Amino acid sequence: MKKLSIFLPLLMLAMSVFAQAPKQAQISSATVFLNGAQLTHTVVLPLQKGDNEVLIENLSPSINQRSLQVKIAGGVVISSYEYSIDYLSADKTDKSTKLLQDSLQQAQERLTALNSDLATTNSMLSLLEKGVQHSLTVDGQNLSTETIEKNINYYQTRQKALQQQKASFDKSIADTKQLISRLQNQIRQDGKKQGARRSGLLRLNLNSPKTAQVKAEIQYFTPNASWQPAYELQVKKIGEPIDVVMKAHVSQTTGLDWQNVRLTLSTGAPSSNNSAPELSTWFVRQYKPVYKETRRAKSYDTNGAAMPMMMAMKATADEAVVADMAVEEEDAYESTISDYVTTNTQQLSVDYAIDLPYTILGNGKKQTIALLEKKIEDVAYTYYSAPKLDATSYLVAEVSNWERLQLLDGTAVVTYDGTFFGETYLSSSTTDQKLRLTLGDDKQVVVKREKVEDFTSTKVVGQDKRVSSGYKVIVRNNKQVAVNVVIKEQYPISTDKQIVCTLGDKTTPATEVDASEGLLTYNFELQPGEQKEIIVSYTIKYPKDWTLQM
Repeated sequence: MKKLSIFLPLLMLAMSVFAQAPKQAQISSATVFLNGAQLTHTVVLPLQKGDNEVLIENLSPSINQRSLQVKIAGGVVISSYEYSIDYLSADKTDKSTKLLQDSLQQAQERLTALNSDLATTNSMLSLLEKGVQHSLTVDGQNLSTETIEKNINYYQTRQKALQQQKASFDKSIADTKQLISRLQNQIRQDGKKQGARRSGLLRLNLNSPKTAQVKAEIQYFTPNASWQPAYELQVKKIGEPIDVVMKAHVSQTTGLDWQNVRLTLSTGAPSSNNSAPELSTWFVRQYKPVYKETRRAKSYDTNGAAMPMMMAMKATADEAVVADMAVEEEDAYESTISDYVTTNTQQLSVDYAIDLPYTILGNGKKQTIALLEKKIEDVAYTYYSAPKLDATSYLVAEVSNWERLQLLDGTAVVTYDGTFFGETYLSSSTTDQKLRLTLGDDKQVVVKREKVEDFTSTKVVGQDKRVSSGYKVIVRNNKQVAVNVVIKEQYPISTDKQIVCTLGDKTTPATEVDASEGLLTYNFELQPGEQKEIIVSYTIKYPKDWTLQM
């Protein structure tokens, strides 16, 4: 009996160690890649000396388990760990979604009742019409004119009331359907977050050298997050530098709301297969229709250890070096987002560590974050037009030494003197020495292209036919300042030695001629109110019995 009394307290103590409530891990930082993100959670664990089993929840249910890393201070040894998903937590719908679902159910019940009332009204209208027809055709011979007139008046009055009631039901049904559609869309939108309310669980078996409160850090990669670069090009005045505001559209559906986390946006692209491709032998064989030969490509192991890139991801907001923001009164300035962003150029990526807390909801909606503000100093402005395709003149900014800006491909909103001027696409994936940004069209630089009939003719000389044609391009500057203009024109190029294409003698000499492409570039300056004409003529000689595709 004495042994049993000693055993029971020990058993209860052991049970208390294993039955402690799950601990909630909090997201402290997130490194978001163009596709995917590395999340860092922290949690404080109360441990007793010896063996402990701890359950940690509030992790993402969509993770790459091979990327999971756990770090615990205080000399605690991780004996083993197990990651799983709590599917029961998917039923824990929040109050706002529950209210939406209740409203949807009420609207659907109302729609059912309205459809029933409408069907009853339609039946009453049908019965009324049949009753009147019967009274006029069958019973009409035994009725007086006065009675028949009363019946018709009753029918008209009753029909009008029923038609009004039917119209009211139709409107109520349409409004209710619209309400149901809005509620369903909102629930579907919230479902991206609420539907993924499944929680990731991490069970740890730990051995602690002493009883203490220890801090644990959990890191893993999840594919359900991304960011896209976007820009705002602020042109204050033609001839002055361009202010570039780099932004990021961040979204995530990790099943968690990121509350007040430190963000690092990276241009890296983690992959589950970091093996470089290898070429196998390329055999050439005679094709034999009877046999169908297939050759399997060389396979690569994609189920190995944790991704090497995950181990190298150390650029978090806590490690970012932020410039001292102390400012003396006589040297005060207005701070910008650039003061809180540290750019770290890695071997394979560029990381932007933001020293500000952000909240990114897990509903998949894009949240715009300002990153950097830069000034493009080395920029030249020209007005560009290819009148054969479009007679519009576009203001183009040519940026030299653009590679130092470290820009990514993305859409760019253009503002001129603080006014929205349109959108363009900024592409840094070019080998050109200059980066060209289309800022918008300008109606004050007028371009017109018209055919010149004097240069148009068709002649047959011997066995050849000669077709001549010509165009005139008129450019006028209606602005109050001088502008640089670039006009692109072209002439036909032959793909057959029996077809000869030549420029006409009347063609205006071009600044640059690309004979292989048949492109003519005219670069000139126009003073205010000045107009310039460009002539392009050409002749095509080919066998007279040929038909050309021109």
